[in-house]
Amino acid sequence: MSAIEHRHLRSAVEYAVLIAAEGQKRRPPLAFPKELKPFLGSARIAGTSLGRIRRAVEADPAFRQAIAAGAVPELVDEVGRLWLDGRSGWETDAASIIAARVDEVATTDLRRDLKRAEKRRHAAEQATARVQVEVLRLEEALTEQASTLDGVRADLAKAEETLAEVRLQLIDSRNEARHARDREASARARADELAAQTADSRDVRDPGTELSAAQQLVSADRSAVVRSERRLAEIVDVSREFAERIESLVRDDREPRPPREVARSRRRALPMPGGMISTSAAAAKHLVAQGAPILVDGYNVAKLAWPDRSLEQQRETLISRCENFARRVGASVTIVFDGDSIPGAHAAVRRTIRVVYSPAGTTADDVIRAEVEDLDENRPVVVVTNDREIVADVKANGANVVSSNAFIAVL
Repeated sequence: MSAIEHRHLRSAVEYAVLIAAEGQKRRPPLAFPKELKPFLGSARIAGTSLGRIRRAVEADPAFRQAIAAGAVPELVDEVGRLWLDGRSGWETDAASIIAARVDEVATTDLRRDLKRAEKRRHAAEQATARVQVEVLRLEEALTEQASTLDGVRADLAKAEETLAEVRLQLIDSRNEARHARDREASARARADELAAQTADSRDVRDPGTELSAAQQLVSADRSAVVRSERRLAEIVDVSREFAERIESLVRDDREPRPPREVARSRRRALPMPGGMISTSAAAAKHLVAQGAPILVDGYNVAKLAWPDRSLEQQRETLISRCENFARRVGASVTIVFDGDSIPGAHAAVRRTIRVVYSPAGTTADDVIRAEVEDLDENRPVVVVTNDREIVADVKANGANVVSSNAFIAVL
């Protein structure tokens, strides 16, 4: 047996089995080596059986010569045809053909490997370029973050200075309020003393002069107290706002921000311009001009704005001022007062604003909460109040809040 490996003769061996199987259909049938009989029905010959069939064919020269004549290139490759012919020196020719095939396969594999390497090189270059772009982007982002951090630190320093000033103003306002109360108490005592002396005195020259002066002093001091208290409330609001802002800045600068609490409503609050204090008159002016419905905590605003007037006067003044405000800015305003049994609660609805009175057993706070909840969640809403409980509830419902002090400033 030659040194040509069996695997190189696969096409010829399978051809021999095929011809043996087809030859059995002829009359008389084609004689073939009996060793081929187990393989006549096989679709593909196993590699371990190639040598057995090869030896059987080589041992039967007549069968080998008979099938060699029909071995066409479409059925048997060149090495297989050389083997079937069996001419002298066929092994040398077959070895040359096999070597050429190996070289061709090696060249093809080399080309394929080179092509794959080129693709990998190109992909690596693209990945390197993307990494370089990402590095540049990260460097720019780092520079921007450093600049932002410097700005935050500057804002923090400025906020701390402002807070210190506000604290001094708060101390001054508290002292002023205390002194005003002391003067009011002294003036009241003096007025009471003069009233008692007037009642007991028989001197009728002009007893009302001193009493009138004392009453004017009491009135002036009361007004001073009201102004001081109003200024104190404003300063407290500003102080709280600055404290919250400082806390936010410090948290951004030093610690990761805690996860935000999920709101109970899908309503989104109206955005505020950067650097604007939410309790300021500027913030109130911005929010009420956005076209969102405005809900006003009636007595919370009226008692703060006009403390020297009666409840009825406070109520009527606020309604009048809100009507003028609604005409001026084209806003939809609803004022909510406590109590539906007070005089005027069931008066005709005004044309420019709504006036709502809480029913028996219900507070204005509850009515405001219900009004916010009943509004379409896709509509923003602005609530005017200083009541912390209402503020917490309506903010959780996505509403914007304007402090009563700031709203009075824009009426």
